[in-house]
Amino acid sequence: MISVERALELLLGATPVLPREIAPLAAASGRVLAEEVRADADVPAFEKALMDGFAVRSADLAGGARDLVVVREIPAGTDPAALPPLTTGTAARIMTGAPLPPGADAVVPVEEAAPAASDRGAVRCAAVRPGDHRAPRGADVRAGATLLAPGDFIGAAEVAVLAACGRAALRVGGRPRAAVLATGDELVPPGEAPAPGRLRNSNGPMLLALAGRAGATVADLGIAPDDPARLRAAMERGLEADLLLISGGVSMGARDFVGATLRDLGAEILFERVAIRPGKPFTAARRGRSVVCACPGNPASSYVIFQVFARAVLRRMAGHPHPGPTAVRGFLAAPARQRPGRAGYWQARAMLVDGRLTAEILPTSGSADVVACARGNALVVLPAEIGTRAAGEEVDILLLDDCLDR
Repeated sequence: MISVERALELLLGATPVLPREIAPLAAASGRVLAEEVRADADVPAFEKALMDGFAVRSADLAGGARDLVVVREIPAGTDPAALPPLTTGTAARIMTGAPLPPGADAVVPVEEAAPAASDRGAVRCAAVRPGDHRAPRGADVRAGATLLAPGDFIGAAEVAVLAACGRAALRVGGRPRAAVLATGDELVPPGEAPAPGRLRNSNGPMLLALAGRAGATVADLGIAPDDPARLRAAMERGLEADLLLISGGVSMGARDFVGATLRDLGAEILFERVAIRPGKPFTAARRGRSVVCACPGNPASSYVIFQVFARAVLRRMAGHPHPGPTAVRGFLAAPARQRPGRAGYWQARAMLVDGRLTAEILPTSGSADVVACARGNALVVLPAEIGTRAAGEEVDILLLDDCLDR
């Protein structure tokens, strides 16, 4: 067996970064930026109002509240060059985001103004200081400033930045193609009632969902029986993808043919055993530009192997500069125990308790217990040399990518 850290190092070292491509802005969310983005103009491009109210000359109100004659209304979208200067004793009704007229240096919020008693065309404005409720040109961003860099993840806020810069298309990392193959004579499709001794295929749909959420386009190769010829044909199709995810057939049984089939197909085996619990019989391989993650058949093992290894592979392919899983420090809600020798990645429920990140390891019947996976939102990581941890001790917590959705 090799350590989790060494396995990740070997696997990511063998994983190619996919060629960059041009994506329309509407399809950029969830991708990785592959170019530098600079501001094409000052933001805002003119002095603008930050509140609905009245654009004024603050000097007119230096002595306190005063009636000012309203000479015009300035809605958002008005051309700043079309605005005449504001003269002494006058104000302009202005909307949030609209340009200030020349001569105005502040905005009196609408709630701090009232109709003047003496003149229906005037408004009584409270005193303001120069610059109040006004944004100068370039207050947010100066033209030419770097806003986004290669390797940045593109989320909703980044999409807004790109749109504000006028970017209708941009260069991004490639989108990985993942193929999923479940193996085993005992498996039947989810919609089929299993005969005695057989099981519904849960790993295939699970891995498809995990890979899709990780940003891959996915292809379902279905179920391959424990027959070398049929398994080889299915795996050959899967090796056309960037990542082939296999569940089952990787242990040491007489009908576990995945490792031998990979060798027969010309794949380089990177490793076949990892000191991780659950998931020890995990085989990783590469053929050409295709990477293979062959997971154990037990659902919880496949789930953990994907979260720790396969997701990192997809992230590296997509161009993430730091593709590996990143744990945060938190505290155990209850004592934890494991047999030393393999690093434990235990299904857990993470939550904030009195301002501290706390994780409760969930009860499980073993590596076949997929229900525990559905109840968790994190993995508590216990080092291989650790047997027990007391309640309240600090541990590494791997927050899963759907943690906030649960």
